[in-house]
Formats: sequence, C-alpha cells, structure tokens
Amino acid sequence: MFVAAIVLTLALNNSATVPVPVTRTETLDVNHYEVTGLSPEHLILSFRSRPNPAVMATTRAGVSTRYDFAFGNGECRLMQVELMLDIDITYPRWREEGRGSEVMRSEWTRFIQAVEIHEQGHVDRFRDAADRLSERLSAIPPAASCQTIRRRVAEEEERFDHEVSVVQAAYERQTGFGRTQGARLRFR
Repeated sequence: MFVAAIVLTLALNNSATVPVPVTRTETLDVNHYEVTGLSPEHLILSFRSRPNPAVMATTRAGVSTRYDFAFGNGECRLMQVELMLDIDITYPRWREEGRGSEVMRSEWTRFIQAVEIHEQGHVDRFRDAADRLSERLSAIPPAASCQTIRRRVAEEEERFDHEVSVVQAAYERQTGFGRTQGARLRFR
C-alpha cells in the first residue's frame, strides 16, 4: 500500500509532462459574389465596380478555444482543450457563364481553377497554423493560478493571429497575389 502511494504521488508530480488533450474541429464555408457580363470588357467592369476591385477572392479564418482546467495540490492545469478553426472562402460567380462565348467560358474556367488553387493555399496555411497552435496548447504546463493558464491560452491565440498574418502575407508576396498561379482573367 505504501509503495502504491509513492508511485501515485510520483505520477501526479510528473503529470506536467503529460500533454493536454486537444480536440480540433473545423468549419469551412464557401460563399460567392456575383459578377456579370457577356463581353470581356463588361465582365472586367463588373469586377472593377466592387468595393475592393483588386481582390477577386478571399479566404478568412479564425480560431476559438474552449477549455477546462482543474485546481488541486496548489496548481492549476488544463484538462482538455477544444480548438475550433472557422474558415470562410468567397469566390466570384459569373452569372452569365452558360451564355458566354466559348473563349470567355474557357478563360473563366481556367481563371476559377487558378483562384481555387490559390485560395486552397491560404486554407492550408490556416490549417498548418492551427496544428501548431494545438501543439502549443497541448504543452501548456500547470501553473500556480488558473488566471495564469487563461493568460497563456490567450497569448497562444494572439501568437496564432500574428503567425497567420505573417505566413499569409508571405504567401501573397510569393504568388504575386495569385498571379504566378494564373489567378488573373486574360482575354487577349
């Protein structure tokens, strides 16, 4: 009995090295905005009439966390974390696609495929950053107070936001905002 108590005490004292279980969920919403035109000029004019005409598609994401912690033996520890990654992609939809000329439809198809490839690159980077956040949350050690745990989780969420900003900006520079992937309409 005495030996078992010592082993249990050692296990509790070494539990700081046990990773916190993190469950990750994801939502992916795809939306569209409409562009219109039966000629290349009118279609391009439709894009240019938008509030931000340089942006043909967007991918946004955010994370939220829910977690449980327990206080005992003079320390607070995370018990479990749920990390939710919400991704929202917005693409253009050409209203007259079925009525456009063969040349316009062909160029539209090429363009949309390139835009989808580019936006998938953003999705992949958001997912990679969420994976890294999961690892960091899992490794948060016990602390003297639960307020310290809350602060550490908030710091990691802020780190995610900063990391995502840097990585996504680098991706845009690398791809010329999708140009190197063909995400530009070219009718000539």
